[in-house]
Amino acid sequence: MAPGTRNADVIVVGGGPAGSAAAQCLKEAGAGVLLLDKARFPRQKLCAGWITPEVVRDLRLQIGAYPHSFLSFRRLHWHLKGVHLPIRSLQHSIRRFEFDAWLLERSGAEVVQHAVRDIRRDGEDFLIDGSFRCRYLIGAAGTSCPVRRTLFRDALQRVPTLQTVTLELEFPYEWRDPDCQSTHTYILGFERYWG
Repeated sequence: MAPGTRNADVIVVGGGPAGSAAAQCLKEAGAGVLLLDKARFPRQKLCAGWITPEVVRDLRLQIGAYPHSFLSFRRLHWHLKGVHLPIRSLQHSIRRFEFDAWLLERSGAEVVQHAVRDIRRDGEDFLIDGSFRCRYLIGAAGTSCPVRRTLFRDALQRVPTLQTVTLELEFPYEWRDPDCQSTHTYILGFERYWG
Protein backbone atom coordinates (compact mmCIF):
# COMPACT_ATOMS: atom_id res chain seq x y z
CA MET A 1 0.00 0.00 0.00
CA ALA A 2 1.36 3.41 -0.98
CA PRO A 3 2.10 5.84 1.86
CA GLY A 4 -0.73 8.30 2.44
CA THR A 5 -3.41 6.08 0.90
CA ARG A 6 -6.79 6.48 2.62
CA ASN A 7 -8.66 3.24 3.29
CA ALA A 8 -12.36 2.59 3.76
CA ASP A 9 -14.67 -0.39 3.54
CA VAL A 10 -16.81 1.52 1.05
CA ILE A 11 -16.15 4.63 -1.00
CA VAL A 12 -19.14 6.53 -2.38
CA VAL A 13 -18.43 8.82 -5.32
CA GLY A 14 -21.01 11.62 -5.39
CA GLY A 15 -22.52 13.53 -2.48
CA GLY A 16 -26.04 14.21 -3.77
CA PRO A 17 -29.15 12.59 -2.29
CA ALA A 18 -28.34 9.09 -3.63
CA GLY A 19 -24.76 9.16 -2.37
CA SER A 20 -25.75 10.62 0.99
CA ALA A 21 -28.52 8.05 1.47
CA ALA A 22 -26.19 5.17 0.59
CA ALA A 23 -23.49 6.49 2.94
CA GLN A 24 -25.97 6.90 5.79
CA CYS A 25 -27.36 3.36 5.42
CA LEU A 26 -23.87 1.86 5.27
CA LYS A 27 -22.68 3.86 8.30
CA GLU A 28 -25.72 2.71 10.27
CA ALA A 29 -24.85 -0.89 9.33
CA GLY A 30 -21.34 -0.41 10.74
CA ALA A 31 -19.31 0.01 7.54
CA GLY A 32 -16.39 2.41 7.30
CA VAL A 33 -17.51 4.90 4.65
CA LEU A 34 -15.67 7.65 2.82
CA LEU A 35 -17.56 9.92 0.43
CA LEU A 36 -15.79 11.73 -2.41
CA ASP A 37 -17.29 14.66 -4.30
CA LYS A 38 -15.62 17.19 -6.59
CA ALA A 39 -17.70 20.05 -5.16
CA ARG A 40 -17.62 21.69 -1.79
CA PHE A 41 -21.02 21.65 -0.09
CA PRO A 42 -23.27 23.54 -0.04
CA ARG A 43 -22.93 23.74 -3.78
CA GLN A 44 -25.08 25.15 -6.57
CA LYS A 45 -27.12 22.38 -8.15
CA LEU A 46 -28.75 22.86 -11.54
CA CYS A 47 -31.76 20.66 -10.94
CA ALA A 48 -35.41 20.94 -10.08
CA GLY A 49 -36.23 21.51 -6.43
CA TRP A 50 -39.10 19.04 -6.26
CA ILE A 51 -39.35 15.84 -4.28
CA THR A 52 -42.22 13.38 -4.03
CA PRO A 53 -43.72 11.71 -0.95
CA GLU A 54 -41.83 8.56 -1.98
CA VAL A 55 -38.52 10.45 -1.76
CA VAL A 56 -39.50 11.76 1.69
CA ARG A 57 -40.25 8.18 2.76
CA ASP A 58 -37.15 6.62 1.22
CA LEU A 59 -34.86 9.25 2.78
CA ARG A 60 -36.64 8.84 6.14
CA LEU A 61 -37.12 12.59 6.18
CA GLN A 62 -39.07 14.03 9.12
CA ILE A 63 -40.55 17.13 7.49
CA GLY A 64 -41.05 18.93 10.80
CA ALA A 65 -37.39 18.44 11.69
CA TYR A 66 -36.04 19.67 8.35
CA PRO A 67 -34.41 23.05 9.13
CA HIS A 68 -34.73 24.74 5.72
CA SER A 69 -37.40 25.89 3.26
CA PHE A 70 -40.01 23.20 2.60
CA LEU A 71 -43.28 23.89 0.80
CA SER A 72 -45.93 21.26 0.14
CA PHE A 73 -48.43 21.45 -2.71
CA ARG A 74 -51.47 19.17 -2.80
CA ARG A 75 -52.54 20.03 -6.35
CA LEU A 76 -50.80 21.00 -9.53
CA HIS A 77 -52.64 23.26 -11.97
CA TRP A 78 -51.58 22.98 -15.58
CA HIS A 79 -52.68 25.65 -18.03
CA LEU A 80 -52.08 24.57 -21.61
CA LYS A 81 -53.50 26.41 -24.63
CA GLY A 82 -56.47 27.72 -22.66
CA VAL A 83 -57.26 24.40 -20.96
CA HIS A 84 -57.07 24.27 -17.16
CA LEU A 85 -56.06 20.88 -15.76
CA PRO A 86 -56.05 20.61 -11.95
CA ILE A 87 -54.31 17.42 -10.86
CA ARG A 88 -54.21 16.09 -7.30
CA SER A 89 -50.59 15.36 -6.59
CA LEU A 90 -48.72 15.89 -3.35
CA GLN A 91 -45.34 17.41 -4.17
CA HIS A 92 -42.75 19.14 -2.03
CA SER A 93 -40.52 22.02 -2.98
CA ILE A 94 -37.00 22.28 -1.55
CA ARG A 95 -33.86 24.21 -2.42
CA ARG A 96 -31.28 21.72 -3.67
CA PHE A 97 -28.22 23.54 -2.35
CA GLU A 98 -29.71 23.40 1.18
CA PHE A 99 -31.28 19.95 0.84
CA ASP A 100 -28.19 18.19 -0.50
CA ALA A 101 -25.83 19.77 2.05
CA TRP A 102 -28.18 18.85 4.90
CA LEU A 103 -28.51 15.22 3.70
CA LEU A 104 -24.75 14.95 3.36
CA GLU A 105 -24.18 16.23 6.89
CA ARG A 106 -26.93 13.97 8.22
CA SER A 107 -25.26 10.92 6.65
CA GLY A 108 -22.43 11.13 9.19
CA ALA A 109 -19.93 10.01 6.55
CA GLU A 110 -16.50 11.53 6.24
CA VAL A 111 -16.49 13.72 3.14
CA VAL A 112 -13.42 14.57 1.07
CA GLN A 113 -13.55 17.12 -1.72
CA HIS A 114 -11.89 15.28 -4.58
CA ALA A 115 -12.52 14.99 -8.34
CA VAL A 116 -12.11 11.31 -9.23
CA ARG A 117 -10.02 10.79 -12.36
CA ASP A 118 -8.65 7.26 -12.26
CA ILE A 119 -10.20 4.05 -10.91
CA ARG A 120 -8.26 0.79 -11.02
CA ARG A 121 -8.68 -2.72 -9.64
CA ASP A 122 -5.91 -3.72 -7.27
CA GLY A 123 -6.52 -7.32 -6.30
CA GLU A 124 -9.91 -7.36 -4.56
CA ASP A 125 -9.78 -3.60 -3.91
CA PHE A 126 -10.44 -0.49 -5.92
CA LEU A 127 -7.71 2.14 -6.02
CA ILE A 128 -8.82 5.68 -6.80
CA ASP A 129 -6.25 8.16 -8.09
CA GLY A 130 -3.59 6.26 -6.19
CA SER A 131 -4.85 7.91 -2.99
CA PHE A 132 -8.03 6.10 -1.89
CA ARG A 133 -8.57 2.37 -1.45
CA CYS A 134 -11.75 0.40 -0.77
CA ARG A 135 -13.24 -3.06 -1.11
CA TYR A 136 -16.61 -1.76 -2.33
CA LEU A 137 -17.27 1.22 -4.59
CA ILE A 138 -20.55 3.04 -5.20
CA GLY A 139 -21.03 5.44 -8.10
CA ALA A 140 -23.61 8.12 -7.29
CA ALA A 141 -22.29 11.11 -9.22
CA GLY A 142 -25.09 11.43 -11.75
CA THR A 143 -24.84 11.70 -15.51
CA SER A 144 -21.06 11.96 -15.75
CA CYS A 145 -20.22 9.59 -12.88
CA PRO A 146 -16.59 8.45 -13.18
CA VAL A 147 -17.53 5.03 -11.74
CA ARG A 148 -20.02 4.43 -14.57
CA ARG A 149 -17.61 5.78 -17.18
CA THR A 150 -14.74 3.59 -15.97
CA LEU A 151 -16.40 0.33 -14.97
CA PHE A 152 -19.68 0.19 -16.88
CA ARG A 153 -19.14 2.16 -20.11
CA ASP A 154 -19.77 -0.89 -22.32
CA ALA A 155 -22.62 -2.36 -20.26
CA LEU A 156 -24.40 0.99 -19.79
CA GLN A 157 -23.80 2.76 -23.07
CA ARG A 158 -25.26 6.20 -23.50
CA VAL A 159 -26.42 7.47 -26.84
CA PRO A 160 -25.35 11.08 -27.42
CA THR A 161 -28.40 13.20 -26.75
CA LEU A 162 -29.46 16.69 -25.82
CA GLN A 163 -30.01 17.45 -22.17
CA THR A 164 -31.61 20.53 -20.72
CA VAL A 165 -29.74 22.59 -18.22
CA THR A 166 -31.82 24.88 -16.05
CA LEU A 167 -30.81 27.67 -13.76
CA GLU A 168 -32.73 28.22 -10.55
CA LEU A 169 -33.47 31.87 -9.97
CA GLU A 170 -34.79 33.15 -6.66
CA PHE A 171 -36.72 36.34 -6.12
CA PRO A 172 -39.02 37.68 -3.37
CA TYR A 173 -42.64 36.66 -3.82
CA GLU A 174 -45.66 36.94 -1.54
CA TRP A 175 -46.82 33.32 -1.51
CA ARG A 176 -50.54 32.82 -0.86
CA ASP A 177 -51.72 30.13 -3.26
CA PRO A 178 -51.69 26.64 -1.64
CA ASP A 179 -51.54 25.08 -5.11
CA CYS A 180 -48.71 25.11 -7.60
CA GLN A 181 -49.51 26.88 -10.87
CA SER A 182 -47.52 25.68 -13.84
CA THR A 183 -47.89 27.35 -17.20
CA HIS A 184 -44.65 26.65 -19.03
CA THR A 185 -41.47 24.71 -18.82
CA TYR A 186 -38.66 27.12 -19.48
CA ILE A 187 -35.55 25.75 -21.13
CA LEU A 188 -32.83 28.24 -20.32
CA GLY A 189 -30.05 26.44 -22.11
CA PHE A 190 -28.85 23.10 -23.30
CA GLU A 191 -25.68 21.16 -23.80
CA ARG A 192 -24.75 18.04 -25.68
CA TYR A 193 -23.70 15.07 -23.58
CA TRP A 194 -21.27 12.76 -25.34
CA GLY A 195 -21.39 9.78 -22.94
